Amino acid sequence: MRSNGDFEDPGAEPTPWPQRVLDNLWLLLVVSIVVPGLLYLAWGLWELAELPRWAGA
Repeated sequence: MRSNGDFEDPGAEPTPWPQRVLDNLWLLLVVSIVVPGLLYLAWGLWELAELPRWAGA
């Protein structure tokens, strides 16, 4: 028996992972913080890699 009181159908297909993420509020919160953080980090590293080299004096 599931937590919402519904009985599971033994022949039912498994729940897809995107649906499980959207159904779990804590997991959705973590994903919504981690994904933009990783993208912002990658963007910053890309910007640092594209800076021109300093030739020195």
